[in-house]
Amino acid sequence: MLPKLIAIVGPTASGKTGLGIEIAKKFGGEVVSVDSRQVYREMDIGTAKIGKDEEGPEGREVGKGLEGPEVLEGKTVDGIPHWGIDLVDPNNDYSVADFKKYAEQKIEEIIQRKHIPILVGGTGLWVFALIDNFDLTNTPANFKLRVELELRSLDDLFAEYKQLDPEGAEVIDKDNKRRIVRALEVTKLSGKQFSKQQTKGESKYDVLQIGLQVDRQELNTRIDLRVDEMIASGLENEVRDLEQKYGCDIYSMSGIGYRQICSYFKGETSLDEAIEEIKKATRHYAKRQMTWFKRDSRIKWIQNFDESFPLISDFLT
Repeated sequence: MLPKLIAIVGPTASGKTGLGIEIAKKFGGEVVSVDSRQVYREMDIGTAKIGKDEEGPEGREVGKGLEGPEVLEGKTVDGIPHWGIDLVDPNNDYSVADFKKYAEQKIEEIIQRKHIPILVGGTGLWVFALIDNFDLTNTPANFKLRVELELRSLDDLFAEYKQLDPEGAEVIDKDNKRRIVRALEVTKLSGKQFSKQQTKGESKYDVLQIGLQVDRQELNTRIDLRVDEMIASGLENEVRDLEQKYGCDIYSMSGIGYRQICSYFKGETSLDEAIEEIKKATRHYAKRQMTWFKRDSRIKWIQNFDESFPLISDFLT
């Protein structure tokens, strides 16, 4: 019998984090964050990273009081252990293959503690890499080709990728030059569409996927409010500190929020224009996330927390 695993998916600002915590409390779970941006340390506000570590009199280290070996990393949020956050510095590369290896180890540890692993996140490729045990592409880098591609404009690169891999172009972050360069590199070198490169392996887990679906207008309102809260919480200062330490040209700084504030620092836009662009880019990202997840008929879509509990109870019995 395969170990049971719950995955909470959906677009940004849909309420996945809160649902994950409530499920973990009710059913004895631990959360594994599946977010390709929250793996970076120091990038807290712009990634909507869940609360700070609870230590000392107001909390405890993750692992204290749990069955099994003590664990010295991770976060405890509202009493629930969270993994997959703050794994590497912003100037380090971190791939889906890196995350898959890390998350599989954490899932095994959670199972050994007789807790339920709960994946929570909106990075679709990373979610499916885990639950479908993807055999990820091992096409080696071709640095000559990569340099040639990087010299071209982002619009030009995306237009070619859309022609070569229409399905992949629907879900890729079209504002992320590095990701498009890699997708084109793999497609050109292998002769096979990048979106077809991830093949499913033998399943390791029995998975219940729950998707949070929010009305588009309501979701856009939540996104705008979240961005305003990020600005009020000091996103500009966070990006400035990172820019002074690492520069704006590293991969992690290409994320939504960071690249727009970097453009403001360079004098390319005003702060108000940067904020509006963050909101616009986030709305587009949410739409791409839904396009990705809607392709999976296994996902059980719900609109509120209460709808998830009967599904989980039936799944665990």
